[in-house]
Amino acid sequence: MTTQAQRGKPVAQLTLPSPAKINVFLRIVGKRPDGFHEIESIMLPLDFGDRITLQLRKTSITMECDNPDLPTNDSNLALRAANLFAATCPMERGVKIHLHKRIPLASGLGGGSSNAATVLRGLNQLWQANASPDQLDSMAAALGSDVNLFLRNQPAICRGRGEHVTPLPSRLNATVLLVNPGFGIATKWAYESWAKTSTLLTQPPPDVTLLARALADNDLAGVARGLYNSLEAPSIRKFPVLQLLKDTMIEQGAAGALMSGSGATVFGLFAKATDAETAAQKIRAEFGPSMWTQTAKCL
Repeated sequence: MTTQAQRGKPVAQLTLPSPAKINVFLRIVGKRPDGFHEIESIMLPLDFGDRITLQLRKTSITMECDNPDLPTNDSNLALRAANLFAATCPMERGVKIHLHKRIPLASGLGGGSSNAATVLRGLNQLWQANASPDQLDSMAAALGSDVNLFLRNQPAICRGRGEHVTPLPSRLNATVLLVNPGFGIATKWAYESWAKTSTLLTQPPPDVTLLARALADNDLAGVARGLYNSLEAPSIRKFPVLQLLKDTMIEQGAAGALMSGSGATVFGLFAKATDAETAAQKIRAEFGPSMWTQTAKCL
């Protein structure tokens, strides 16, 4: 649906979805001279996520969130995105950002990056700034590794720090079951733990091109064979419950299961939505109410 802002008519408020993502492939290539890690990752945005409302103001940029555990100061990536946009494209306008948070915090589902990208796209409409795609990409890359993916909200292979995004055709029709164990895993710890154990790895990662082909062909079995995450093994060693969650999903009919990003959310890919719902019920019954579950489809 085309908004008034997209048609060139000013609006006072925009409400936009801010989707989660899963990494069906995440290979750490190595450490970069700038201190970041070089990655190769296939990310799939989901039809589940947060919701952001942007209200036009004459001056000032403020933010509020319905989750009290999420800071809304300058440490928040969405607020930083708004301030960066205002500095890059001065418009003498303000905005009030309201974030309806559904994605668990520090969950490996890209919530903060998605929020930042949604704010960039939304302000470009709300303020009628006419920032070019290249300008938006530059701002996104300055904010964080996954922000560029969410500017497009389509399946992609991401390289570099994650800022080099190449769209991928994907027809994957699986139901995705997301399970978060009620705790987060710090991205810094995950990467440092990988660095300490990477020399012990003996099995090469699967061929990413085969996984890309399976996604394009809606070949669920092929996708399941290609699932890979460099960060998963050290996380499972510290948090064995992640392996138990994966095992339960497979027992309940998932074609494959994997930890997403730096964790701690685990996802399973199911051919049947009913099997995904049954698995969610079993996990909540066996592991307790701290387990957050959500089903979704890929965008």
